Amino acid sequence: AHGIGVVGNGRGSSFAHNTTTNIPLQMGTLSKAIGSYGGYICAADSVIDLIKTRARTLIYSTGLPPANIAAAIAALDIIEKEPGYAALPLQKAQTFTEHAGLPTAVSPIVPVIIGDAEKALAASRMLEDEGYLVTAIRPPTVAPGTARLRITFTAAHPNTEIIKLANIIRSRIIKGET
Repeated sequence: AHGIGVVGNGRGSSFAHNTTTNIPLQMGTLSKAIGSYGGYICAADSVIDLIKTRARTLIYSTGLPPANIAAAIAALDIIEKEPGYAALPLQKAQTFTEHAGLPTAVSPIVPVIIGDAEKALAASRMLEDEGYLVTAIRPPTVAPGTARLRITFTAAHPNTEIIKLANIIRSRIIKGET
C-alpha cells in the first residue's frame, strides 16, 4: 500500500526489490501517494476474467468517478516524469529524525514511541495546537505500552516546518514536558 509513488523510483515495491519479472498479479492502492482513492489490479487476462466473474466486491460495486481516475492518472504522470520526486518523502523523514534526535528514518512514516496511550493523545493534541496534524496510535492498534505518534511525510512538506516540528517533539515530547 505504501510502495507506489514512494519506492522504486515511484514504481513500487517490486521495482525497488528488482522482482518485476514473473509477477502473476500486482495490485495497489490509488490512495496514499497517488492521492485519489480506489485501487488497481494488473494480471493476465485469465486472472482478470476470473476476478470479474467471481469477486463479489467487484461485481456488486460501481466504477470509480472519472474525476478520481483523472487525478490518479495525473499523479502517475508526475511520478513517471519526475522520478526524483518519489525520494523526497523519505528525505523529509530523515531531515525530521536528524533534527529530532531519533534514529534515521527508513520510511516516510516515522513513529515516535510514547508508551502511555493518554500521553500519546496529549502529545497529539499539543501538536495540533501548534498547527500539526500528528495522529496518536494506541492499543488495540499497537501493543499495550507502545502508544505512539505517527508522522507521515510528503514531498510537499517544507523543510522549515519539518525542522520546527522536530524541535517541538525533541524539546517537549522526547524530553518529557508532555
